[in-house]
Amino acid sequence: MKTAFTLLLLAVFALGVNAQTLPEGFETPDSDTAWHQFANSGDDPENMFLVENPVIDGINPSETCLQLNVLETADPWVGAWAEAYGEISISADRYMLEMMVLKDVISNCGMKLEAGDGPNTELKIPNTVVDEWELLTFDMSAAMGYTYPRLVIFPDFPDTRETGSTCLIDNIHFAFPVSVEDQRLAGIRIYPNPAAERMTIRYPDMEGALISNVLGQTVKSLTFQQSSLEHIDLADLEPGLYFITVKSAGETVSSKFIRE
Repeated sequence: MKTAFTLLLLAVFALGVNAQTLPEGFETPDSDTAWHQFANSGDDPENMFLVENPVIDGINPSETCLQLNVLETADPWVGAWAEAYGEISISADRYMLEMMVLKDVISNCGMKLEAGDGPNTELKIPNTVVDEWELLTFDMSAAMGYTYPRLVIFPDFPDTRETGSTCLIDNIHFAFPVSVEDQRLAGIRIYPNPAAERMTIRYPDMEGALISNVLGQTVKSLTFQQSSLEHIDLADLEPGLYFITVKSAGETVSSKFIRE
């Protein structure tokens, strides 16, 4: 069984799936090692690690996420950086970055693109709720036309540090362009991929979906109510490569994913 699954993974790589590009869903056992914390009073590795998602219903069905314990003695700009996702290119149809956060404080969250061939671009957006997941969107259009090797996140970035915090981060990815037509051109968005027992699909006005295996056999049929975001239970699927076909507004679009 392990050999067969390895062959399927090789087939996926041959089809062009690159594990070192965004999105990052923190679903693989070593996905936290891509990130390096800074300004956290010595940056003890025990302060940043993968944890089980404590609020798995709602907008985030992921099983695991990244936790950063911000110390009270940390600098206001505490965060983490990664250069594990290849060259991040910002263009007319790829300039909105999204990140899910779950925090026990209200404060600015920051995201920064740096060390590229254009100006460093940094944005701050505050979360509005505590102890539940929130999706934050960062408009990186100021970096359009440039490419960056490094992505930096600042989960808790107050003007002045007065207390520590516990911050969970998940599902960092490019968002859909603004228009529905551009959303359709962008194709189905699937995360996390590979997925364990749940995954999220995004596409405008979805009416239903079919999941088939590599033999072309339909293994799951789903019906939606013209939804643009759906969470799918994969617990009944065996590990391997699958294809999902979404029906929307009289058309069908397809993509592939891996069930771990």
